[in-house]
Amino acid sequence: MNLKKHLDRAEQALEKGQPDFAAELCDQVLDFAPGDQRAANLLSQAVLDSAGEKSKLLGKISSVPASIAAKFQRLIRNPDGEARSMRRSFMRDAHSIDKGISWADALERAGYAGAALGVYSALASHSGPAARAAGDLAAAQGNIQDALDHYQSALDINPRDTAAMRSRKNLAAEQALQSKQYSDESASGLDTDAFRRAALGEDS
Repeated sequence: MNLKKHLDRAEQALEKGQPDFAAELCDQVLDFAPGDQRAANLLSQAVLDSAGEKSKLLGKISSVPASIAAKFQRLIRNPDGEARSMRRSFMRDAHSIDKGISWADALERAGYAGAALGVYSALASHSGPAARAAGDLAAAQGNIQDALDHYQSALDINPRDTAAMRSRKNLAAEQALQSKQYSDESASGLDTDAFRRAALGEDS
């Protein structure tokens, strides 16, 4: 299977307003490569785009309740199987952001952090917790600016999200400490420990 070709076609289908076809293509890729970040992101976008319509995907997905299958897979400690079942559960219920978040969580526990980030990123504009989770994963992967953007998205949805506020503040402080303006040469005589505490609000 040419994964890139499949995903290029899925992206084109999304642009043409064909979310069901895009989701079907991405689902095929994820059966073959469950950790593919682009496929997970595009499938999530496609599912969200199809939420307002009667989806044709339902007839193509097993009639066995996917959420029940996911619980069974978790019980027998099969994270890959749980992630696959949660993906199908999300596809069957496009209105449920929570199921998308559950899929991302299952992906992360299965060791597919990139794919989990792809899902959370697609859900970020709809859910504060998803945006915050995307920020955490992006930060862990070293994508500082992406992480800051996701934390800001979480705060745009809920300005009182103290966890997102704290994470954004801490990350911004770390970024400032690592920037050129705080290099060893320019920081001569600067109490960096005091600066760190002040930036993180630990002195307040």
